[in-house]
Amino acid sequence: MQLYTFIDWFFTIASLLITILLGIYLNGAGCLIGLLLYLIYPVMIEFSYNLMSAKQEIIIKTMPEIPIVYHDDYNITACGIEKWHPFDSCKYGNVYRQIRQKINDKHLTPEMLSRGTFLFLGMSKWYLFKMCYSAYASTLIELPVFFLPGAFLRSCLLDSMLLATSGSIYAARLALEKGWAINLSGGYHHASLNNGGGFCIYPDITLVVNYLKKYRNLNKIVIIDLDAHQGNGYQRDFHHDSSVYIIDFYNPYIYPGDHEAEQAIDCSVHIDRDTTDEQYIKLLQKNLEKHLQNDMQFIIYNAGTDIMAGDPLGNCCISPAGIQRRDEVVFKWANFKKIPILMLLSGGYQKENTFAIGESILQLIT
Repeated sequence: MQLYTFIDWFFTIASLLITILLGIYLNGAGCLIGLLLYLIYPVMIEFSYNLMSAKQEIIIKTMPEIPIVYHDDYNITACGIEKWHPFDSCKYGNVYRQIRQKINDKHLTPEMLSRGTFLFLGMSKWYLFKMCYSAYASTLIELPVFFLPGAFLRSCLLDSMLLATSGSIYAARLALEKGWAINLSGGYHHASLNNGGGFCIYPDITLVVNYLKKYRNLNKIVIIDLDAHQGNGYQRDFHHDSSVYIIDFYNPYIYPGDHEAEQAIDCSVHIDRDTTDEQYIKLLQKNLEKHLQNDMQFIIYNAGTDIMAGDPLGNCCISPAGIQRRDEVVFKWANFKKIPILMLLSGGYQKENTFAIGESILQLIT
């Protein structure tokens, strides 16, 4: 990945320099050569990278003392540009430090998986190619960064999300060994294999499901999505897949309102600003008891905290204590049914969410 980033920046800078030099020493029309190179170099990079990158095995060389997956590079720091978005892009590190104050056990630091692995798990080559251009990527992350070089956007923002996606897959592997695992990022539930949106670029949930199927031969996987928003990305990927069972609690009055994707949901529960902690937990208990079957082999738990009161995008009113109770209920049911569970952090758009996440994780693991 370091070589890929170096080549990416090299071609970006070289093409811009050629454009400037041709404009100075030749004429304005000569700039077109440099601009053409600037536009087509991603084609060459993607072609060579896809050609040379092979599928790899998902191996954990040394088992961590605690099944938590985290990397410092999860946190997005793009020269302050990330502050334009309501998402707290450094919450992962803040949650990690909060946990480390009470637990010093060694966690798992993931590596970036190869492009060949992502392609084997179903990622669209065309979609990855389009991500080379800031004009397209800016529509998915909802920031006006179309004017930035693609190399800058990838190295400062997209690579962090891709690393977190790798972390979700490693965490799934870890959950199979330990019975549970938490990736302190991920949960990009608006992303599908060939599209993205809502600040979700890479479809880690879909890729985890495909990893479990292709690498581990599992055929009964349940997704419990308790983020405030509908998980339309993976729902589009598994619309006609009976091996994936989807439970989704979401606010139907906010983004994305994807009615076509809703058809993939097996258990749909609508919540809103009037849903109290007591009502929410009662609904959760009732539906998990009804829908979690003994033959289910793996749980992907998308634990978004944007259902918290005050969150600017979730528009719900669950308290921090309700968040802790929610996570406890899901983990207790997974333990009762003896189903391995992977927890992903997903959404949560205010500083208060960070503390609630950390406290909830601490109560789960201590």
